[in-house]
Amino acid sequence: MQHHDDWDQHPHHQGSMVANPTSWAKRLTRTFTQHWQPKPLPVPVVDVELPHLTAIERSAEVCRFILNKLEYALSPLGNLREFFKLNLQIAIAIGVPALLVAPLITMAITQFRAWIAMLTETFSSFLLFPLSVVMSILLVCGLIYIGRSILEMRMRTQRRDPYGY
Repeated sequence: MQHHDDWDQHPHHQGSMVANPTSWAKRLTRTFTQHWQPKPLPVPVVDVELPHLTAIERSAEVCRFILNKLEYALSPLGNLREFFKLNLQIAIAIGVPALLVAPLITMAITQFRAWIAMLTETFSSFLLFPLSVVMSILLVCGLIYIGRSILEMRMRTQRRDPYGY
């Protein structure tokens, strides 16, 4: 037998022997680490123009500074910001299709249920009508049979000898 060196050079040939070398957990971890790229936050500073701003602009600048200072105190390397950003992307990726597709699926299921109810009612009436006709015919036949039986019994009693011979 000859050994084929050119087969060893093709990675897809060896990979086809293994069913799936990476599990879903490893793929999820790889995807997560690709999108997780926190950037360090700059130290928050107050705007030098603060005394010259109007009252509303000053209050907005103070709120911005306090929130930036709080964010910097909690996570100066930017992990908290990246965490919120990643979770917001996941929420949008799940929420938008759910909000757009779920009502359509609900409407389709409701229509399907209405169609099933109409078909059931139609087929039950198709089935009940012949059954009621058959039942009516059987009742009439039964009444005729009972009537004939009663008449035959009366005819027999009239033919008998009244003296009981």
